[in-house]
Amino acid sequence: MRALNRQHAGPFRGKHLVVALLATAALASAGCSGEPDENDGEVINAVVLPTDVVLDLYCENVGVHPETCVLDDPENPFSTTTIIEFDVNNPDADNKFDLFNSLPPGPSGAKARFYFWATALAQRPSGENQYYTALALHELYDANSNAISSDELVREQALKAYRSMLDNFFGSVTVFECCPAVSPDGEPVPFSVPLNELTADALYRTDATGFRRVVPGDPILVLEVLLDWGYSYQPATPPDFNNGVVSVNGG
Repeated sequence: MRALNRQHAGPFRGKHLVVALLATAALASAGCSGEPDENDGEVINAVVLPTDVVLDLYCENVGVHPETCVLDDPENPFSTTTIIEFDVNNPDADNKFDLFNSLPPGPSGAKARFYFWATALAQRPSGENQYYTALALHELYDANSNAISSDELVREQALKAYRSMLDNFFGSVTVFECCPAVSPDGEPVPFSVPLNELTADALYRTDATGFRRVVPGDPILVLEVLLDWGYSYQPATPPDFNNGVVSVNGG
């Protein structure tokens, strides 16, 4: 299953028939009125989401485990939202990816994605939550940078978040699903991908994310950064880019 091209797969959400209602209830618990204010925003259920791409870091390590200050950030639209994680003992109760998939695509949803994943990370530390927080910071860096200037503060925060994924959750995986046509029952097929591989690939290969590089210059410079962090990376190769290997350097 690792031979599958991740570009044609989506995050695994399990089988949910009533999660949309659970997602609505969870968002409504945030206590917002559901009425948009004078700012340019979008309303999803009862939460007004930011649509700009300028992120003011609430504390030095926001979005980086084990910091949880994002829960106190008054700009965080999800600070009181209960994000329910997948539980094998109660597989129909989670709402995480349903809430995530409700966010606007593209740059207008990047800031909301950061707050969402940073909140999930603060509520339940995991490699998946840390990786997607780093990816959202990476997206915000790209959206708020141009040929003349770049958002260096957010770039450095994305690097810290990616490093935290490797330092704190090295063996974690995320689960994708795809290819229902090959399944005997026609259901999507779940398969896991190591998050250390996705992290290194996001840093090394521009096409892995579509965003500008958080380590500027030649991709080989990423190998030096990873070495400084205590890791070695054998880059993934085409066409599927699913065979990269990240190793922890010995003492």
